[in-house]
Amino acid sequence: MKKIALVLGLMFMLGSSVNASSYEFSCPTNPYSTSIGLSNITGINFLAERTADMLIKNAILKDSKGKYKVDMQSYNISSLKKGIFKSLEINGKDTNTDGIYISNIKLKTLCDYNYIELDNKNNTAKFKENFLMAFALQLTQDDLINTMQSNRHYLELIRKANSIGNASKLFNIVSTSAKIHDNKMYYVMKVAIPLIKKRPEIVIQTDLKARAGEIIIDDSHLITNSFSLDMSKLDKILNYLNPLEFAMGIFEEKQAVTKVHEITIQNNTINVTGTLNVPKDVVTEQ
Repeated sequence: MKKIALVLGLMFMLGSSVNASSYEFSCPTNPYSTSIGLSNITGINFLAERTADMLIKNAILKDSKGKYKVDMQSYNISSLKKGIFKSLEINGKDTNTDGIYISNIKLKTLCDYNYIELDNKNNTAKFKENFLMAFALQLTQDDLINTMQSNRHYLELIRKANSIGNASKLFNIVSTSAKIHDNKMYYVMKVAIPLIKKRPEIVIQTDLKARAGEIIIDDSHLITNSFSLDMSKLDKILNYLNPLEFAMGIFEEKQAVTKVHEITIQNNTINVTGTLNVPKDVVTEQ
């Protein structure tokens, strides 16, 4: 899976566009806070920003399908060439990134001074200052189903979860799905149980919570009355297969710190908000 495809990957285009131990990051001092460049007055900078928007959008579309809008704001052409910019906002609709489906995604920088230095010779990018972004995601029932049933990495999780199930003498998971009804989430598993020929369907109602920056499946209830299962063991399996936490893999990068602040279900749509931070002096490959 291409990690952090919607953030770091697109940042690597900035150089050509105009030619984790703590969550508490602070914004850098902005040396451009009171300056107005000549390129802003003449309108040249506006054209450079729109060129950057187009190239960043094209970079995103190399790794993600969907409809994207990009809005970059810079200080002047010379700073933009160095990788310095004021703000960046990205909005995506009906996206598919490495088999992770999200109906709506919004990313926006939180600081008014951002500096990512490119080294095209060594094919690296260095974050010269702390880099902070807020994100907001909206996922529907169809998004969850498409991710759970078609993403090869998620299917591999199911294979591994079956080994956990065998060890606990529960069942083998044949397939998984999800339902969202009356603003409640249901995890659906078709399973194979020893000595039973049919492959019954187990339906579990779950609560979703943000805990320690992650999405946790909590307070699960078995809806299928024909089964009696140890819910403490089942909770472990459900969290291992948590499709929401799996979807956060679009931001996964060992140098980045991602924190979920809130998760809610409204109008049968899951809403996830949080922040993504990359510490100063991190160097990544382009």
